[in-house]
Amino acid sequence: MADDRGRVLIAVLLLVAVLATLPAETRADGTTTPILTVPDRIDGTAVFAALAPDAIRAIDDPAFLRGEAAASSMTEDEPVLGVRLDGEARAYPLGFLSAHEIVNDRFGDVAVAVTW
Repeated sequence: MADDRGRVLIAVLLLVAVLATLPAETRADGTTTPILTVPDRIDGTAVFAALAPDAIRAIDDPAFLRGEAAASSMTEDEPVLGVRLDGEARAYPLGFLSAHEIVNDRFGDVAVAVTW
């Protein structure tokens, strides 16, 4: 139960972070509202875009935890996307990838885009 509340809190914080990146319209009273667009219709049905293009920022300089630090910040069954290149391995938690969608990383001189 506590793990579920922690995950909900993390999800809410990530949502707030994403909403903070949305382009916004400032009203006369000083409040702002994220701009939502209706870019197109499919078979006569309006398609609503909740996020503007490029509203989700990529992670361009990822930081990694090792060993016990990683183990203490993740659950045992937390899903990750693993990449191994030239003997170097990294794990990208899907929770972070779901929030950012792209990680631009480097393995030595090789540029790698990890996407989810």
